[in-house]
This record gives sequence, C-alpha cells and structure tokens, in this order.
Amino acid sequence: MDRYTKGFVVASLVYFFLASVLGIWMGGTDGAGWVKFAHVHFNLLGFMAMMIYGVGYFILPRFNGRTLRWPSWVPIHFFLANIGLIGMVATAPERPSTGFILFSALSVISTGMFAANLGATMLMEPKKEEEPASAAETAPAAPPPVAPTIDPDMRVGEILTRWPQTVDVFVGHGFASLANPEHREQVKQIPITLRMACQRHNVDLDYMVSELNEAIAPAPPKAAAAATKTAPANAAKKGKLSRGEAIGAEHILGEILAAYPETEKVFRKYYGDGCFSCPGQATESVKQSAMMHNVSETQLLSELNSAAGF
Repeated sequence: MDRYTKGFVVASLVYFFLASVLGIWMGGTDGAGWVKFAHVHFNLLGFMAMMIYGVGYFILPRFNGRTLRWPSWVPIHFFLANIGLIGMVATAPERPSTGFILFSALSVISTGMFAANLGATMLMEPKKEEEPASAAETAPAAPPPVAPTIDPDMRVGEILTRWPQTVDVFVGHGFASLANPEHREQVKQIPITLRMACQRHNVDLDYMVSELNEAIAPAPPKAAAAATKTAPANAAKKGKLSRGEAIGAEHILGEILAAYPETEKVFRKYYGDGCFSCPGQATESVKQSAMMHNVSETQLLSELNSAAGF
C-alpha cells in the first residue's frame, strides 16, 4: 500500500476508536446532542467510509488488472475527507451554519472523487502511450549518437521515466515497492537522487550504476536478434496453454499449472499456499496476479519459463 491508501486504513481505525469512546459516553451519561452526531459520523464517514476508501483503492484496480486512473487525486481525497469530517463534528453544535455547510460540502466532494476515480478505472479503457515517431527513416545518415549514461546524481524519477526497463534492476536491488505502477508514478514526482536512494537502502552505489547502465545499453544487432528468437515472453500467445508452448503474461494460472506442474514451486514462492486453493487461478492471468501481489511480471515470467524448461 502507498502512503495515502494506508493512511485511509489507519484513519479508519482511529475514528473507530473515537466512535467507541463516544458510544460509552452516550451510554453512561446524558451527553450533548453533538456527541451523538460525532458518534454516528465517526462510525459512518470515519470508520466505514475510510476503510472502504483504503481497501477499494488498493484492491479494485488490481482485481481489474489496471492501474488507478487518477492517482494524483488520492492525496487530495484523503485531506478533503478528513478535514470535512472533523469540520462537520466541530461545527455540529452550531448547525445550521455556514461552516457546517462548507465542511459537509468537502465530505460530499471527497466521496464523489472516490466514486469517479474508481468508476473511471474500471469502466474506461486504460490510457495508451503513443510511441514517438521515429525520424530515422527521413533524416539523412549521421554519425551514431553517444549512448546516454546514468550517473549517481540523476533523479530516480528521471531514470524511471526515460528508461522504464530499469524497473527490474531497482526491484532486484531491494526497491520492491517500485514494482507497483502507482508507487512508481509517485516516485517520479519526488526529487530524490540515485545516490540518496542507495544510501537510504544500503545498496552499493557503484554496482547499482553499473547495472543500470548495462540495462539501458543498446544490444548488438546479433544479440538482439537472438534474444527475439529465444525470449519466452515474446513468444507467448493468448489462449489456452499447451505443453511445449512458452508461458506468457496473458496465460491463466490454472492452465500453467495444468500444463507445467513443475511451476508450482515458483507460484508457491511468490504467492504462498493460498494460491492453490484460490478460485481466481481459473481466471487470473500472470499479468494480473503479478499486479495484485506487487511482483515483477518480468521476473515471474522468467522463473516460470525456467521451471518449465525454456
């Protein structure tokens, strides 16, 4: 879970505790009218709604194999929901009042943001990034450009934006949260350099820089051609999996286990024993399951194909 998704869950538990305390107060004394109002709204808009917000943001996009449509809305939603609820309780004794109406409007707006964001995520087609047109076909022959390199003082967000393929290197060095697309988008906005990130995670900076530059280095023509022929993921097809066919991102977990029982150890490693009793294996693809469990899709496919003998 990212910061604000987890924040909703934590806030939900805090409001649940406050509502319980107010409930005891109401039962033991003849409390003021605002006490009942606070008790009801801490339970409804605090405990119940914020638990739904946190779990909904985390689970529903992953169940649909998609990323949240507008992740930048989540922090705004978090603050509006909390300010609206606390403001409503604080101004309840004065209602009807301008302050109470204002804070109530904030609560309604926050609820609408949640509904719109998740609704768009599940109902609208994901945005497709347009590939930039190549000028190589029209431009005259020119000397080959100097290959770009990554240095320690480059921002992590810039590296991920310019070279998306470096995600696997980061994940392999302990930056597991970067496997989550939503978290990557947040990291792109943070001005943290590669040097700072390596210091924080106790990662060897020189080795990390070397691996990143190796990942972005263009492959020689012959090697690239060989990789195209042998890469199992590229050879994968949609549809029912047959033994002898490479495992791809769109293949269903149950079909993979039926065709290649030897892949069970890989699934057990990443998903635990629950994977084998979960009904989702009949409909869930490798891509969807990797997103659900914050696992690197590339790494998972590599290990599954290795276990299958490719």
